[in-house]
Amino acid sequence: MVYYVRKIARSKWPNMPLSDNPEKAIYEIGTVSADAITNCIKTQENKLSLWRVEEKRNSIEDIIPLIVGFERPDTCDIIYISEDTFGEEGITIEQSIKDANTPLEELKKYHYNAIIKDYDGLGKFAKVILKSLGNHKRFKGKEVKTKLREMLHNHEIEKGMISDKLFEKIS
Repeated sequence: MVYYVRKIARSKWPNMPLSDNPEKAIYEIGTVSADAITNCIKTQENKLSLWRVEEKRNSIEDIIPLIVGFERPDTCDIIYISEDTFGEEGITIEQSIKDANTPLEELKKYHYNAIIKDYDGLGKFAKVILKSLGNHKRFKGKEVKTKLREMLHNHEIEKGMISDKLFEKIS
């Protein structure tokens, strides 16, 4: 099953995963904090960045496009959003290689955008997040750092491909 990965600030969202109860997600949408909306649903040109994975592995391999763009090897909370969930909310997903913020050319084809044009779209995307909280995964900073060091060692990434701050923190 196809999923899209999105980084979130997990502490801003309700503690109870709502993926098993979509009706509860609809009720909870009215209680989502403004911080959750402003931290996790920041659009740029009416788009939200996503990374497509063909299967949910719960592996750091799923977030490589994200972590190579970090400034620091920090803990990373992500959710896996099923393709069907976007359809249920009427949110359009489009591939966008040109917007892919990763130095790894071979991964750019996995970059997609959710099109969020207005206030209604923000609410729908918040519902998508609520419904997907059961598919949350946290990668500790140590895991991120270890993976990036391994990628440097194996020459999958080079110093010039990542930020100077990130290179300093992992070398």
